[in-house]
Amino acid sequence: INGGRYDEKGIIVNNNSYVPIDLADRLGVDLSNNEEIRRVRYGNVVYVKTVDLRDFNISIGWDAASRTVQLKSQSALGICPGLIDQIMGHGNTSQVNLMMFLKNNNEAALQNFPDLPKIYREEGVIEGVNYDIAFCQMCVETSFLRFGGDVKASQNNFAGIGAIGGNAAGASFASARVGVRAQIQHLKAYASKEPLVQELVDPRFRFVSRGSAVLVDQLSGRWAADPLYGKKIMAMVRRLYESAKLL
Repeated sequence: INGGRYDEKGIIVNNNSYVPIDLADRLGVDLSNNEEIRRVRYGNVVYVKTVDLRDFNISIGWDAASRTVQLKSQSALGICPGLIDQIMGHGNTSQVNLMMFLKNNNEAALQNFPDLPKIYREEGVIEGVNYDIAFCQMCVETSFLRFGGDVKASQNNFAGIGAIGGNAAGASFASARVGVRAQIQHLKAYASKEPLVQELVDPRFRFVSRGSAVLVDQLSGRWAADPLYGKKIMAMVRRLYESAKLL
C-alpha cells in the first residue's frame, strides 16, 4: 500500500483479487454505506473486489511473480484527484503514452489512424478540453477503434455523435481530425459556456444545454443512455494513467 507492505493476505475469487475491507479505510475510502461495492465473507473477514476501488481514485497494480496487489491512494497519486474527472482542463499524458495504450489494447488500431493520439492532444489543447478524457471516451465508444456497431471507421466519428435527421449510423466527418474536433467541441458544449476557438464542425452543438455536464459522470444519460457511461469513461482514464505510470 503506497509502497509499503501490508501483512494481511487477500483472496482470489473467479480469477479476481479481493482485499480486506479494512484496507479501504487505510486508503481513505469510506465504504460503510456503499451498497454497490461487491463484498464477500471468507474466514470471518470481509473482502471487497479490488478493481472496484478504481472508482475512488485508487491506483491498482498486480505483480504476477509474487501474486501481490499494489495499491496507491489519492495522497500518493501524481494527479490531483479533484481534477481528474473535470472535462475542461489539461491532459497529463504524452503522445507516446496514448499510442502505447491504444496499441496494447488493439494491435491494429494505429494502422488506420496513425496520427490520432497527436490529433487528440492538439485539438484538446486548442479548446481547453482534457484530451485524456476525450481519448478515453473514444476508446469506450469504439472499443479501441475496433468499431463493430452502427458507426463505421470510415465515418471518422469517434464518440457516437448523432446525425441531424436521425440517421442510425450517426454523423460522418471528412477526416479523422475533423471527427476529433467535433467530439472536442461537443464535450466543450456540455462542460463550458465559453465560445469555441475554432470554426464549428459539431452538428449537434446547438442542441446542448451549455455547461450542463462539467464532470464526466454527468455525461451519463446525456451523451449516452447508459447510466454507467461516465463511470466507464473514468475507469478507462484510470487504466490509461496506470499504463502511463501516472497513477
